[in-house]
Amino acid sequence: MNIRRLRKQQNYSLREFGEKISASASFLSQVEKGKISPSLSKLKDIANALNTTIGLLIGETDHHSDNPVIKMADRKHTDHLGTGIHVELLSSPDPYRQMEPFILRLDAKASSGQQQQHFGQVFVYLFRGKLKISLNLKNYILKEGDSMYFNANIPHSFTNEIKGTTEALWVVTPPTF
Repeated sequence: MNIRRLRKQQNYSLREFGEKISASASFLSQVEKGKISPSLSKLKDIANALNTTIGLLIGETDHHSDNPVIKMADRKHTDHLGTGIHVELLSSPDPYRQMEPFILRLDAKASSGQQQQHFGQVFVYLFRGKLKISLNLKNYILKEGDSMYFNANIPHSFTNEIKGTTEALWVVTPPTF
């Protein structure tokens, strides 16, 4: 991850940056050294505080291509968003894109953790499994074929509600990765 480099470029000490994102210096040090992985919501907090995207934090450095097609074999994957959460990016890096489509796979009982909120909007379409999405502490259950659209400034979290894998298409604005 590029957190340490970006943090130092912006002249934050571990303690100062930790205060900015409500995390301990010890936690940040372990994240920067790759000893632990932050939750999706904490990674988003870090990216926002460093004025960057999660993709740049986790090393997504490919440049925009003139070819709009992303072949299945060429999709970028990341598992840095939390235990049991796998992301498959469906678009190539482009500084001008206004949305971010990705497939989110959740292992049995995987969860985003605490509620998060950010600027933008979210669209979810469930391919497989059963997904609980909490919006402002109200729970919605999505089953195969269901979809949901909401403003991301509403506190939200998600949890796989089955013992198997749940798979969904997510589209967020503005881009996160």
